[in-house]
Amino acid sequence: MNRRHRAFSLLELLVSIAIIMVLVGLLLVSLRPVRAAATRTDSMNALKQMALAYNQYSDDHRKRLMPGYIGADLFEPGQPFENLIVKLPDGTPLDQCDSDICDAGSYVWRLAPYVDHAWETFFTDTRDQGLLSKLAAEYGCGIYGPGSAAGPVLCPNIGISIGISERPAYGLNSIFVGGDSVHGGSGVTPFNPWNTSGNDPIAATRFSEVKNPSRLILFAPTAKADPSGAAVYEDPELGFCELRPPYLELDPTANTWINSQWTVGVGGLVEQTALGQYVDGAGLPIARSGKNLMPVAHLDGSAIVEQISDISRDMRRWDPFEVGRRVTVP
Repeated sequence: MNRRHRAFSLLELLVSIAIIMVLVGLLLVSLRPVRAAATRTDSMNALKQMALAYNQYSDDHRKRLMPGYIGADLFEPGQPFENLIVKLPDGTPLDQCDSDICDAGSYVWRLAPYVDHAWETFFTDTRDQGLLSKLAAEYGCGIYGPGSAAGPVLCPNIGISIGISERPAYGLNSIFVGGDSVHGGSGVTPFNPWNTSGNDPIAATRFSEVKNPSRLILFAPTAKADPSGAAVYEDPELGFCELRPPYLELDPTANTWINSQWTVGVGGLVEQTALGQYVDGAGLPIARSGKNLMPVAHLDGSAIVEQISDISRDMRRWDPFEVGRRVTVP
């Protein structure tokens, strides 16, 4: 008995393809929240690890809070950090300074031993895979960080180094926590976070000075501000070692924070202001867990997802002292 084999018509084929495409589209849509949740979990884990590492550093240094970016002049003989020795995993000391750039200046290399030198931890939120590949190659060649003279010598095929230390995905609230000798207030001379010249202390230098460690912001995702002061980021895919608070200056007469560094625009996008101090660079907060949402690590080692608009209005989240400074920015 002969049977006729009926083939798909063109219309049936097109309908079948359309159905498959719709199903694939629905699958991708359903997987999007899963991917977002996985990314958020990775960010939270990295931030918790960094916060715990920061506390371990403090325990090893008599509860001294780790300083942020240290200027080259403070590593010179007779200066506060002349004995601060930062080393690569192979024992190579990072003590080279060129002008105002120091390989050991950023918090990254001081924190690295406490995360088993897993440099990827500092780049968990980095979206640029090409950048990660280049950083991996540089790290394998022993590149120290930004401006290192050893880069072309040790790794001639890599070219100019990006530098793991200057552009991590997460910035440290170092102007208020630990102290930062480079980035900060409008007056370079009177701004002294370590209070060595008689002015009021700006940064907490020891854990005991912090009023509320569970609320104090320590690390968060950043993008480097445009040094020209334009209201745009300089390559938002990259971070910066410093996390800039929304305000830096307190008017003692009115007990009010003044001269905003950044504001929150539509959809939680942070916009730098014309009053911001960006000469030496600044890391501005950036949404990483959805519009207006950002994972944040606190000094006590905890990490949660926060609304950027909320933390932009409350300087108690940034200022470690709080006593006498309970000011919520309108």
